[in-house]
Amino acid sequence: MGPIRCSRCKAYINPFMKFVDQGRHFICNLCGFRNDTPRDYMCNLGPDGRRRDADDRPELSRGTVEFVATKEFLVRDPMPAVYFFLIDVSMNAIQTGATAAACSAISQAISDLPEGPRTMVGIATFDSAIHFYSLKRAQQQPLMLIVPDVQDVYTPLQTDLILPVSECRDNLEQLLESIPSMFENNRVADSAFGAAMKAGFLAMKSTGGKLLVFQSVLPSLGIGSLSAREAEGRANITTGDKEAHKLLQPVDNTLKTMALEFAEYQVCVDVFLTTQSYVDIASISVVPQTTGGRVYYYYPFSALSDPAKLFNDLRWNISRPQGFEAVMRVRCSQGLQVQDYYGNFCKRVPTDIDLPAIDSDKTVMVTFKHDDKLPENVECGFQCALLYTTVYGQRRIRVINLSLSCTNLLANLFRYADLETQFSCFLKQAANGIPTSPLPRIRDEATNTCINILQSYRKHCASVTSSGQLILPEALKLLPLYTLALVKSLGLRTDGRLDDRSYWISVASSVSVVLAVPLVFPRLIPIHDLTSRDDDDSLIPSPLMLNSENVQEDGVYLLENGEDGLIYVGNMVNPATLEQIFGVSSLAALPAQLALEQFDNELSRKVNEVVNEIRRQRCSYLRLRQCRRGEPSGDFFRSFLVEDKAPGVFSYVEFLVHVHRQIQSKMT
Repeated sequence: MGPIRCSRCKAYINPFMKFVDQGRHFICNLCGFRNDTPRDYMCNLGPDGRRRDADDRPELSRGTVEFVATKEFLVRDPMPAVYFFLIDVSMNAIQTGATAAACSAISQAISDLPEGPRTMVGIATFDSAIHFYSLKRAQQQPLMLIVPDVQDVYTPLQTDLILPVSECRDNLEQLLESIPSMFENNRVADSAFGAAMKAGFLAMKSTGGKLLVFQSVLPSLGIGSLSAREAEGRANITTGDKEAHKLLQPVDNTLKTMALEFAEYQVCVDVFLTTQSYVDIASISVVPQTTGGRVYYYYPFSALSDPAKLFNDLRWNISRPQGFEAVMRVRCSQGLQVQDYYGNFCKRVPTDIDLPAIDSDKTVMVTFKHDDKLPENVECGFQCALLYTTVYGQRRIRVINLSLSCTNLLANLFRYADLETQFSCFLKQAANGIPTSPLPRIRDEATNTCINILQSYRKHCASVTSSGQLILPEALKLLPLYTLALVKSLGLRTDGRLDDRSYWISVASSVSVVLAVPLVFPRLIPIHDLTSRDDDDSLIPSPLMLNSENVQEDGVYLLENGEDGLIYVGNMVNPATLEQIFGVSSLAALPAQLALEQFDNELSRKVNEVVNEIRRQRCSYLRLRQCRRGEPSGDFFRSFLVEDKAPGVFSYVEFLVHVHRQIQSKMT
C-alpha cells in the first residue's frame, strides 16, 4: 500500500491532519476535506484525540518523512546512476593546464562515485570535433571514435560508450592519464561546446544522469556557438546604458531549447569553467539552471592553485546527498496559493517543477499569495512533496510539512520574522531581475523594500512616537545593513566583468538560506594573531565589522563569502608573521598565485585549521586569493567593506540616514 493521501487535493498524510469518529475519518489540514480512513490504517483515538499509534508512525509524528514509492509513482523502472564526463582539449585548455587538471580531478574522484553495479560512467573530449572513447578496449590503446559534424550531431554506433564503473575503472583511469599527452600538440583553438553537450546527451538519452562538462574557452563552433560580448558589455555598463542588462541575457534560445530537451530526458548538466578569458556565462548558465545543475567558475584559471579546488568541487558534486529524476510540488491551505518558484529547475506545467537532479546544496524558493481571507488563530498548512530516485535506484517520496498560526497583529509578524530567510528571498528576486531590468532600478527596488518594511513597523508597531529616531524591529535590526550589502554586491555594482556578474546571478538563484547572507555580507577574520587567542575560544575568531577601520596595515585578514577567500596582506606586516603563514620573509617574495601550505609552527597550523573549518561549514573548497594595498586586488578586497563609502554609494551611516529620511517623508 502506498502513502495515505487526501482524496480531494492529494496531500500526503501528515501530523497536522485530524482523525475523528474514533479514527474512521481524517480531515485534510490543507483543503478541509473529510476522508475515509483505509481499513488497514485504522487505529483508535486516545483521550487527547490523537491516534494511539501516532508516536510510532513517523508520518504522524515527524514534520519530514520519506515514503518508498509504489508502482503508481513509476513511469519507468529507476534508471542507473550515470556520470558522463566531457573534457575540453582545445589548444587553450591544454596550454593552461586545464585539461590535465580536469583529467586528474576525475581520476581521483572516481572512487567517490556511489558503489554498486548501477553506477555507470562515460567520457568524451572535444575541440572542433567530438571524440568518444570505447572504454572496453582502452587496455592496450584507447579506441577513439570521432564525430566531426558539430551542426547535425550524432553518437557513434557503439554500445560500450557508457559502462558500469566496476567494469571499466582501470581502463578509464588509464585513459584519463593519457588524454593530456594525446593532445599536447593540439593547435585547434575552436571549441564545439554546445555540440559536445548534445552528443553527450544523445549517449545518455535512454538513461538520464549527470553530464559534467569541463570548458575553457568561448564556444566558437557548431550548435550554440557564441561571440565575445565582453568589450561591448564593459563599455555599456560603465556608461550607464539603459540596455546594458541585455548583455546578461542569453544571446538566443539555442541553448535554452537544448536544455529543455535535456531536462525532458532527465539529464542534469554541471559546467566547470576553467578559463582565462570571457566565456559568456550568461548564455552558458542557462543549461545548468534549467537542468538542476550549476556553474563552477575558476577565473583566471591557475594550474598552480586551482586543481585542488577543481578536484574538491567535483568530489563533493558526485558524493553529496543527491537524487535523480525528481518532481516537486508544493501545496498549501485554503486562502493561499503558490505564486512562483525560484531556483534551478525546468517547469513544464504550472503546478510542478522537474529536477533531473537535486542535491543538498540546492534551494528552491516558493512564494505565495492570498486568494482569500485567513481566519485568525487558524493554522496555515504547507506541504512540499518531492518524488525522486536515490543514487542506488530506489524511488522515494520526501514529504516536508509545516503548519503556522495566523495572526492579525502586525507586531507578531515583526517579532517572529526570520531575517535570513527574508533576505534570501530579496536576494533571489534581485538576481532574477538583473538580466531584465537596468541596475539602478534593481538597486532602488531593494532599497525601497527595506524602507517599506521599516516604515510599516514604524507606523503600526513602534511605541516611540518621536520622528527623530530610526526605529528598527529587533528581529530585523540588520536588514538595512544587509540591504546596503546587496546594493554594493558584485551582482549590482556598475563596475566589473560581465562573466563575474552572470556567475553571481547563477549562484544566487539556487543559494541556500545559510549562504545567502555571506554571499553579499562576507566574514572578515584576522588571522595574524590567532596564536594570542585563548584556547577556549571557538576555532574561528569572531568576525570584524566590514569597514576599513578594522583593516590595519600590520595585519593579515581573511575575507570569505562561501565562494572565495581573499587574504589581505598589509604593507607593514611583521616579517616573522609572513614567514610563519606564507614561508617567506618579505612582501616582495610573496608568490602571485597563492597556495596556502602548512608549515611547522603554531600560527600556520591555526590558519590552516580556520580555513579548513570554513571549507567544512560552507561545503565549498574556498578559492584563496592574495590581496595587497595599492594593487587592483586590494581595491577588490576593499569593495567588500560594505560599511565604507564607495563612489556613488552610501556608507552604512549615510544609508541609515537616507532610510530614516525616506520613512519620515512617507509618514508625513
